Amino acid sequence: MTTAPDRATAKKALGIARETATTLAKGPAATGFVVTRKGVQVLRARRARARDESAASAPVRAPRPARKRRSGRSRVVRWGLLGLAAAAAAGAVAAARSRRTELPPPAAEPPRLDTPVNGSRPTPQP
Repeated sequence: MTTAPDRATAKKALGIARETATTLAKGPAATGFVVTRKGVQVLRARRARARDESAASAPVRAPRPARKRRSGRSRVVRWGLLGLAAAAAAGAVAAARSRRTELPPPAAEPPRLDTPVNGSRPTPQP
């Protein structure tokens, strides 16, 4: 007779085999979705297990020291660089707009192939 853990393992394996067969019968797209879902489940389980293990064995850390406030000069330099970047972007947009070619106005009527522009008669084709 099998023990309880063996039955549970066998039942789980049969469930996975049944789900795999059903998925393969549905087609390749469904197979990809199932494989992705199973991969995400495994990663989440591993992450939770690692988090539990690390929480039990991790030493308590000392709190970080407070950050030093930035001086006024570094703040001015940062804003100055940000302003220069914004001005460069605005200049690039203006240059791109000035280089656009405008289309000619539409003609009053479509061109004709039988009437020459200079008023002479068309020469007959041999």
